[in-house]
Amino acid sequence: MYELQHFLSSIAFSQMLICSLLLLPQWRENHSVRLFILLMLASSCYLLGEVLEPASLHSPLWWIELIGGNALPGLFWLVSLSVFGEHIVLRRWQYALASLTLVIPLSVKLLEITFSFKLNTSVAFNGFIHYGSLLLELMLISHALLIAAQQLRDDLVQNRRYIRGAVITLSAIYIFLVILIEQTFRVQWAGLDLLKGAGLALLMTGINFFLFRLRESSLFETEKPKEQPTEIQSKPPSKELEQILNAMTEDKLYQQEGITIATLAKHLCIHEYKLRHLINREMNFRNFNDFLNHYRIKEITGKLEQSEFNQTPVLTLALESGFRSLSSFNKVFKTTHQLTPTEYRKRAIANA
Repeated sequence: MYELQHFLSSIAFSQMLICSLLLLPQWRENHSVRLFILLMLASSCYLLGEVLEPASLHSPLWWIELIGGNALPGLFWLVSLSVFGEHIVLRRWQYALASLTLVIPLSVKLLEITFSFKLNTSVAFNGFIHYGSLLLELMLISHALLIAAQQLRDDLVQNRRYIRGAVITLSAIYIFLVILIEQTFRVQWAGLDLLKGAGLALLMTGINFFLFRLRESSLFETEKPKEQPTEIQSKPPSKELEQILNAMTEDKLYQQEGITIATLAKHLCIHEYKLRHLINREMNFRNFNDFLNHYRIKEITGKLEQSEFNQTPVLTLALESGFRSLSSFNKVFKTTHQLTPTEYRKRAIANA
């Protein structure tokens, strides 16, 4: 059984290294790729004890395993945020929060070695550090699953939805179960390591297949965004496309709070799969929120240029158009016009 477990761990280890090497040329193109490479390297470090002989406390290999294994949950959370938030720039507090999964156990271990401080002497402190760290890891992985579920709903690229959902969701479930069974409940079962090795080998083989058989852009947004579409088509729009355009320009369904692609599909009596296809292929949008925000920003931009709305607060215009908060509106508006709404209004008044 040990030989089979060692073989499966070696497969997973080699797949991680291959994945990192093949993604390396994309390092400068995308922050999601960089984080994913670091995740693969951390996972490789965690597996070293399975591939090689378990190391002693004073061995560099032991420290490499410790760093890789504890960095893994935080890195996975950052990868999930990055992959599913194509327009999101990760903030310092998110990096700081993710680093805690490594900083806390590493600091405790260094205290034990440097000052001969034994954590086990205090049951309360030991429980607080141990279970607090586990709770943080489980919360980050659970949040990654929640992000995957929310963002998959808005992704309009069908193949990418399946691939991202499979890669992120299955990886999150695997990490969650390992933390829960191995570290929280400390289950002792002879076949657990074998099952863990088999699952990881299959998971990594699947990830590499998706990334390099179906192109890495299926998981990462390595291509430059295409130019945003307009309602003017080079050829007469189909009946279904006309329905979509009318729903946006005349009915202004984008103003509805909490509107989803399922809601729009039901309103138009079009299958959700076909609606995704039409908005993606015919209108050139890759995300449903981007599609809605296109019309919202267009409406608000027009009002900012009209003198009759000069005294209307920007927040009012944002909420009436369908945005849920001023911060999200400001971010989208500045991305579109490279100006804040206030700056845009001032310039429009000056040019009037």
